[in-house]
Amino acid sequence: MTITQDSLTFRSVFRSALLAIILILGASTLSAHAQLYQPTCAVGASYTSLEGRGLYIQGGGTKASMIDLSESWDISLPTYRQPPDGVHSEFSPSGITSDGKLWTVLAGYNAARYNASTNSWSEIFQFDTVKIPFLTGATDHKTDMMYIPFGYANADGTRGMLRMNLKTGDTTSDRRSYYMIQQERYAAAWNPLRKSVIYVSQDGVFQYTWEKGWNPFFSKGLDILPEGYSCLVSVSGGMKMALFGGINKEKTATIGDIYVLDLTKQGKERWIKAPVDSKQKSQIARHGAACGSTGDQVIIWGGSALSKGFQCPTQQTLVFNVKTMKWTDRYVAPKK
Repeated sequence: MTITQDSLTFRSVFRSALLAIILILGASTLSAHAQLYQPTCAVGASYTSLEGRGLYIQGGGTKASMIDLSESWDISLPTYRQPPDGVHSEFSPSGITSDGKLWTVLAGYNAARYNASTNSWSEIFQFDTVKIPFLTGATDHKTDMMYIPFGYANADGTRGMLRMNLKTGDTTSDRRSYYMIQQERYAAAWNPLRKSVIYVSQDGVFQYTWEKGWNPFFSKGLDILPEGYSCLVSVSGGMKMALFGGINKEKTATIGDIYVLDLTKQGKERWIKAPVDSKQKSQIARHGAACGSTGDQVIIWGGSALSKGFQCPTQQTLVFNVKTMKWTDRYVAPKK
């Protein structure tokens, strides 16, 4: 049989077309599998976030998950990644290094670390003098230090600040206690502009630095101080803070408001409550949610309303823009 140039050309075109079809089908299958993974809704999951990278969630009734903040998505269908499952944890501190390689979760008296390079978890060590439940970690990503207010238990029963180096796992403690403020179920976050931990509870707003310890943080406009289970994040490069959700002082209702604090005018700090109608408030109200931020956006996941027990909210993921002061249906990733 004589093989002509036309037959070779036909075979080449056929093979190229077949390869293209296979690649398209393969890509569609991978995409479908990626969208099939949906983490179980959780209340009180340990969480931490990294600007433009991810919101990392562990425990509280769900397996380890990461909401991808490097790409845009609609709130009805966020992009999830699924690392191996870690330690069981609820309302426990969590922090991640600035390079995204080491994610640490403190649960009970154990510290566990996820290593992205090996895609595995390992126990770092066990604590002897640390009390963890119902505490929150605040991470300074310039130093990779996580601060845990009242995480260190003194021999006399008082509690001080615990500081952990997220790269090495080493801990140091500031044993100075501060009796005037609630020592569990608070909200706390590191603010890079003020270079301090900002702390909110039913007792008010406070700030902490390793050098000066605790001090009141004078601000106005926060008409509802949460009894607990709210979340606090730094936004807009630290120029603003956002406080969301929680339960009221009487422990009878879930808060459906988000407050934004402008930190650029020192001495004139004021919390602004975002406008929201009663129907919308009932849909977004929750406690025990996981929160993160990127740019001017606050990303909120999970949690539940007191009236619904541990039932998942209809809209599991929320996004709020502190620049427009509006809830939005889409998360927009930073430009690459």
